[in-house]
Amino acid sequence: MKTSLTLLSAGIISALSSTAVNANDLVISGVIDGPLSGGVPKAVELFVVNDIADLSAYGVGSANNGGGTDGEEFTFPTGVSATAGTYIYVASEIDGFTAFFGSAPDYDSSSMGINGDDAIELFKDGSVIDTFGDINTDGNGTAWEYLDGWAYRTSGQNANGGNFDSANWTFSGVDALDGATTNTDATTPFPTGTFTTEGGDEVVDEPEVPAVELGVCGDDAVLISTIQGSENSSAEVGNKVIVEAIVTGTRDGGFFIQEETADYDANEATSEGLLVEGNIDIEVGNLVRLYGEVEENYGMTTLVMDSAVVALDCGEAESVASVALSMPYEVDLETLEGMVVSVTDATVISTNNLWRFGEIVVSDTIKRQPSDVAAPLSEDYVAAEQASETSLLTIEDNSGSQYPDTLNYFPTFSYANAIRIGDSVSASGPLNYSFGTYRINPSDIIEVASTREANPVVAEGNLSIATFNVLNYFNGEVDENGDVTFDYDNNRGASDDVAFALQQGRIVEAIINLNADVVGLMEIENDGFGDDSAIQSLVNAINAELGETEQYAFVATSDGSEIGTDAITVGLLYKASVVTPESDAMIVDMPVQQIDEDSLARMRPSLLQSFVHNESSKSFLVAVNHFKSKGSQCAEDVAEAPSEITTIQGSCNALRVSAAITLGNALSDESLPERKVILGDLNAYSAEDPVAVLTDYTPESRGYTIATAINTGMDEGASVDVESSFGYHNLAEEFDAEGFSYWFYGTEQVGSLDHVLASDAMLADAIDGAHWNINSVEAYQLQYDQALRFYPEEEGYAFTDVGPFRSSDHDPFIATFDLQADVVEDDEDDNKDSSGGAMGGIFALLAAMVGFRRRQHNVEKKS
Repeated sequence: MKTSLTLLSAGIISALSSTAVNANDLVISGVIDGPLSGGVPKAVELFVVNDIADLSAYGVGSANNGGGTDGEEFTFPTGVSATAGTYIYVASEIDGFTAFFGSAPDYDSSSMGINGDDAIELFKDGSVIDTFGDINTDGNGTAWEYLDGWAYRTSGQNANGGNFDSANWTFSGVDALDGATTNTDATTPFPTGTFTTEGGDEVVDEPEVPAVELGVCGDDAVLISTIQGSENSSAEVGNKVIVEAIVTGTRDGGFFIQEETADYDANEATSEGLLVEGNIDIEVGNLVRLYGEVEENYGMTTLVMDSAVVALDCGEAESVASVALSMPYEVDLETLEGMVVSVTDATVISTNNLWRFGEIVVSDTIKRQPSDVAAPLSEDYVAAEQASETSLLTIEDNSGSQYPDTLNYFPTFSYANAIRIGDSVSASGPLNYSFGTYRINPSDIIEVASTREANPVVAEGNLSIATFNVLNYFNGEVDENGDVTFDYDNNRGASDDVAFALQQGRIVEAIINLNADVVGLMEIENDGFGDDSAIQSLVNAINAELGETEQYAFVATSDGSEIGTDAITVGLLYKASVVTPESDAMIVDMPVQQIDEDSLARMRPSLLQSFVHNESSKSFLVAVNHFKSKGSQCAEDVAEAPSEITTIQGSCNALRVSAAITLGNALSDESLPERKVILGDLNAYSAEDPVAVLTDYTPESRGYTIATAINTGMDEGASVDVESSFGYHNLAEEFDAEGFSYWFYGTEQVGSLDHVLASDAMLADAIDGAHWNINSVEAYQLQYDQALRFYPEEEGYAFTDVGPFRSSDHDPFIATFDLQADVVEDDEDDNKDSSGGAMGGIFALLAAMVGFRRRQHNVEKKS
């Protein structure tokens, strides 16, 4: 039987309260930041002060650019000892260190890929015992700014209680290693293996402390509910206690325990689970009896196990039932901290840290960019903003390391078997709290229901039009030797032929499966239309996989000139079996803004092409666009503090508005077909100003007046209020209002930057439209350049398969239409027969029925 308080003997309490100077057995003695040429070696030198029987209690981590601790990123293997007076080297990689110092490091870890102003932390049993630098300050200009040099400890062997004191260190100065190929070549060689405690701080042995008597299994122990309490932090912090509970899960550097059901306190405000820092050789599901000190670590109540007191394995215990979490949450998760919980069919909303820290984030639903839902600062916008911050839960790998070899909760992750934004996940495990969020450490492999579609799900018509951003498709350049090189200034895409092959293979697969009759492209290399051009290369690769009637052609300018001056441009593919270009392509130049005396903000021109639909003989026009991005700055962003409405919509919003007006005015030419489609990457979410100007907007309905950009060729450089819109229809709102084309890692929200807008006449022929989520929802690490650089096949990762998925970072949107030929009515006298004009009427009725049945068939096919 357990009690709420354990009474230890007076002798033990007295011994535990005594203090003494305790020298660290391991200290940071040197930090090395390699030269610019190659960036290696980067390493930390550790000095062993006293014999260490097992190094696994220790670990190191970096704190980058003043961003605070990254935690314990590297831990030493179990069972390895270290002898007093020896040195341990942990380097970012092996080869560069070996070449520089003439011998290999003891260990390698990517966490040591440090810059000169990064801090280093040394951990023991998960707690920081020594620090180099300031984890919360960017080191520019401070004492530990040793860029391309080193820092070496000369005193302070007791590690100052884990604090950093620059007086204890010698610094080589900037560029001390730059240009050197070996340590002896360096301007100031790093003094490897010369640190000593002799003459340093006095090393005082800790007085012997009487052993804690754990008793036997079943003896009195402190209840976890007493430790947790009903407040956000424990009232038992600093107290040393004996607990007895069930091991429910493990994680790097610790494990979780939970009370037996019979010992619950029946108070819903107190948790029955607890995180323990330390290591035990006891199976999950067994009862354990142990001793430790209560701490609060960044909001998580923790029991720090005393490694000198061996825990008791009390054998197999009753199974622990998980607490089912419903989303939105109906309980305060603080009351379940440390307990086993579960979620069922939760929606994945973020994979941003999937391979950096082995984490995914789930919630009750996908989180949308508020400005994709409603006008900035409107009631619906505020509601969407609030919804994006509710019911978040992180599912994390148990390793605790960066770039884990596998995910313990999903070890079969690959290109063919990925976890994606929007997937449904079911998971169970202990609940912990760190870095400002609640987390599950899954006990078993999670269940994932994938939302992948190998083809877009859309009703068929007799014409389909799509938009597709192909993410810097550059096919290389022929050099003076006649070879293809990717090493040229304008290249924004693949860095070599292997990367290009993977990139092109995926884009080709995506366009073939998209199967659109007309495809507008963005971010294709702007190198004209010759045999070696990017657009010709892409069409050749696509057509090699298609039959004769399915072949694509591309639209070129009348004189073969490039479209605009940027390294990337827009393009237009079409199937000649379905449509025929009508007249020459047209280029609409976009406004150029004077930002200041020395700089301009430019946009890519728009490409306009009229087509004749072969089956119906109807004419229509497609305008392909790529508006100014949100990442660069324009005049309004630097001249004065922009309004909140402007800030919400990102940089250059007003210039995108000016682009929308320029495009709308150009398309208002009465000589153009009445059927028009505007498509492309407008770099504006669905409810932002540029899209509103092209679709449906009045100042009264929006709640504010949209204005154009200053300092352009429009309106003599003045900003002008926009009073009305051009009346196009967003086909996503008509047919796929819940869909999206983009996921932004900065907000972990989805929205559409890529749009297909239709005129009234084109809308009348529209059947369907859909986003095809093959890119934005996929893990970034599957992208061709990331997969080849960090996750090649030979490393055991199947990240480099070819398929439509992660062929870009934007998703295509496809719209389908049914264009019917005009019915030609013959002269009444010519059609008369014995039944008068009845037969002609019957034929007309049959034709109409066929048309109706065709549309009906298309709708049923989608369902």
